[in-house]
Amino acid sequence: MIETVSAIRRVLAHGSSFPSLVETTSKQLRVMKLSGAGPGRRALATEYLALQLARGLGLNVPDAVLLLLPPDLPWQVGTDEFYEAVQRSAGLNLGIALIPEATDLEAADLHSLPADFLGRLGVIDALLQNVDRTEANPNIVRDGAGVPWAIDFGACLLIDRLARGILQPKLELPPNHFLARRAGLSDSVRAFAAAIDCADLGRLAAELPEPWLDDLGLANASLADRLCRYFEGLR
Repeated sequence: MIETVSAIRRVLAHGSSFPSLVETTSKQLRVMKLSGAGPGRRALATEYLALQLARGLGLNVPDAVLLLLPPDLPWQVGTDEFYEAVQRSAGLNLGIALIPEATDLEAADLHSLPADFLGRLGVIDALLQNVDRTEANPNIVRDGAGVPWAIDFGACLLIDRLARGILQPKLELPPNHFLARRAGLSDSVRAFAAAIDCADLGRLAAELPEPWLDDLGLANASLADRLCRYFEGLR
């Protein structure tokens, strides 16, 4: 699904990719991450695939779409540096659904999260090799109803490693992950991997824009094949 940006409402306070709150022509509010800033298209491809896989495996994550940023969108907010990044990012960028009334969780809040949420989070971060979910920065928010959401999957190493031809499966979390010492993780990882269908992986890879695939150095079919071989190796 592709939505078109009609207005940039404000630049959010953190993030090397200049995340900003935008409105689309269909009146949806999205958090936009720019292809021409920070880690660039590789990180957008990683986060798009990671969010779609996590959502398909039942983890509560925000929806992700492709956002078309018109080249002639006028300067509305932000600094010169931000607007230069916007101009470099004309074309397709990453849009993430806005979580209503979201508040960031801290280390002291983690013990109160539901066991099912933590179980799925640990498995999916192991599958995706997410190196950016620590006690100091758990990247989990609660919405206004108190429901937890996992966010920020741009630092998952899986897609980058597949692009470099590293297909050896991993069953463990990175040592700095706040769930790294969780028992029985490897069996759960294998069970979740068995639920992933290669045809679905092919459809996900096909959704990535060509410039994003170019930055990965992979054709669509090659990425789909490597994803399939990786997950089959975990079963």
